[in-house]
Amino acid sequence: MSQICVTIGRGRHASLLAEWKAAAEAGAQLVELRIDCLRRDPDLKRILANRLTPVVFTIRRGADGGLWRGDEDKRRKLIREAIVMGVEYVDLEVDTSKEIPRPKFGKTQRIVSYHNFQKTPAKIEEVAEEIAKGDPDVTKIACLARTHGDSSRMLAFASKTQTPTIALCMGPLGQFTRILGAKFGAPFTYAGFNPDLTFAPGMPRLGEMKSDYHYDEIDRDTEVYAVIGDPIGHSLSPAIHNAAFRHLGLNKVLVPIQIPDGVLKESLAALSWLDIKGMSVTIPHKEAIVPLLQAMDKAVERTGSCNTVLKQDGKLVGHNTDYRAALVSLERALGGSPEDENSALMDKQVLLLGAGGVARSIAFGISRRGAGVTICNRDEERGVKLAEEVGCKAINWSMRAGTPCDIIINATPVGMHPNVDDSPVPAAAFKPNMVVFDTVYRPENTLFLKLGQTHECVTITGVDMFVYQAALQFRYYTGKDAPIDLMREVVRKKLNPAKDD
Repeated sequence: MSQICVTIGRGRHASLLAEWKAAAEAGAQLVELRIDCLRRDPDLKRILANRLTPVVFTIRRGADGGLWRGDEDKRRKLIREAIVMGVEYVDLEVDTSKEIPRPKFGKTQRIVSYHNFQKTPAKIEEVAEEIAKGDPDVTKIACLARTHGDSSRMLAFASKTQTPTIALCMGPLGQFTRILGAKFGAPFTYAGFNPDLTFAPGMPRLGEMKSDYHYDEIDRDTEVYAVIGDPIGHSLSPAIHNAAFRHLGLNKVLVPIQIPDGVLKESLAALSWLDIKGMSVTIPHKEAIVPLLQAMDKAVERTGSCNTVLKQDGKLVGHNTDYRAALVSLERALGGSPEDENSALMDKQVLLLGAGGVARSIAFGISRRGAGVTICNRDEERGVKLAEEVGCKAINWSMRAGTPCDIIINATPVGMHPNVDDSPVPAAAFKPNMVVFDTVYRPENTLFLKLGQTHECVTITGVDMFVYQAALQFRYYTGKDAPIDLMREVVRKKLNPAKDD
């Protein structure tokens, strides 16, 4: 099984040792000590005297993304000293590995590493051939991903190598390679520990790798799922689905893949070899993915929006679980049920803020239930276009506070973390007994909802909708009923952590 190697680097010896102790207590089984971060001469006897975990000993030069300020001879002397002291691993750059040959005695393993913070080389195999001249026990290649083609090539290379290899892409487009390395034989991956320190772009933290991805349980047989969008770092889909997968003993993992707007088709093509079994689709791709589907359910056909994709017999099949989840949340808040012959939404007047993928799903759903819908969007042209497709009214954004309605639904990102002090409508828009529904779930209790509560409105949080749509997705992914109480518990814990990891 692949391990998580926790990277620790501090300016003072005492701080380094204290953080190492905290990481070990948090479950770290392997720690990379970034000795180059120390602001004075390293005292290896003090540092390595009482090892709390096995060690990867690293002194990274500035040219390779490190902080070493001393001369090269001194750096290499410290590496040799660490080998004599029997550290489990030393990290050697390609040129350094040729100057520090393997000693005749001792058990220290050699990680020969290549870092490129500008790009991913076109021929990764040639980089590996050069690394091989340094007599590695472990090959490490870490490069910046500029496209998903880069990330895909990196994992494809890892899947073919015979030498134990850590092959990952740095940056937001490559974060998922740090998780899926375990599927392709990586002996370990790297994670941070101190939330205030980042050693490489896209590096996750120990708690995230353990609790959100169950990294140490991923193996070659693990089936891959994904959530795609931009931004994607805020998504709770990995935490909620991976907890459910493990709860039912399913060897599956869902990873976040950040795909910028405008490159969806080529990104999915580059990643197709990974055989991603299913995808949760979020902003900005819910509409853009529809033309790429080979089949779709009626909700997708009706709304032109898709938030769930399955790969079946090589075809992409689209579903819309936002549609169902929003209707259930609203009808329950109104005292009704989706099974009622006459919907509780019948003849209700709804002000819908937004015109994106979620807004489309909700607009079509509630209009079919007999509600009167008024769409209001900052981009008025887009709002009018959606209103014409649905067959409802559209108004200018400036009119939103004075529009009479029974229900206000926020389907915009306004109020989403980190802009938690924003509301899509002012306090004057709220009236007692009005239903106020926010599709934003991070934070759960947005300013929009707080204003509604202050004015004695019935409120529906984004968590209600998010958990229910995720449970429907889980059914598509697995054919099994989702552990919905567990999913809700995971979401609430992520949104309201008792303390930081």
